[in-house]
Amino acid sequence: MALAASFTLACPSLSLSSRTRISSSGSCYPLRCSIQNSSLSVSVPDTTISKCNETLSAIQNSGIIACLRAESAELAFEAARAALNGGITVLEIVMSNPGVFEVLQQLVHEYPTKIIGVGTVLNLEDAKHAMSHGAKFLLSPAMVMGILDDVSCSKALYIPGAMTPTEILSAFSSGAKMIKVCNSSANRKPNISIVTSCYVLQFVL
Repeated sequence: MALAASFTLACPSLSLSSRTRISSSGSCYPLRCSIQNSSLSVSVPDTTISKCNETLSAIQNSGIIACLRAESAELAFEAARAALNGGITVLEIVMSNPGVFEVLQQLVHEYPTKIIGVGTVLNLEDAKHAMSHGAKFLLSPAMVMGILDDVSCSKALYIPGAMTPTEILSAFSSGAKMIKVCNSSANRKPNISIVTSCYVLQFVL
């Protein structure tokens, strides 16, 4: 059986109006959160120069995070190079990829201007390994407090995952600058629609 590599594209759902519009085919939605007038909102990042703010800006400008899964390190290299050469500027390499850190290090060396990070990071040890190999951002399917507490903005951007309004607010309150809001597997619709019934949200590019 032939080996395979696959990409998942996560796209922000964005609107400049005062009412939220949901429009995206991606399975997860990276959101930048802030509290304004007692409401949860997504706002423009501050202009302080730091690695995570530069990464935050680059992700928003891209509008897409390509998520790479492959069955071998060689295939991951091949697929990643094709994507990056083809115009992808933000690439997530999930932890399940064989040789994930070696793949990351080589790609960071070959594409120093691209935003390359690691996904499905579940503990601080893996987070530290990823950063030491050049990861500019880290993604988790949930909020891992050990990572959030340890990873400073000068090192990398940490993007915890959330599904419920409580989880989103908890992640923001703990200092997350961007949150990956995942779909409900039951109805395949963005779970962010539940949040909009509770808070006034603004989405901006």
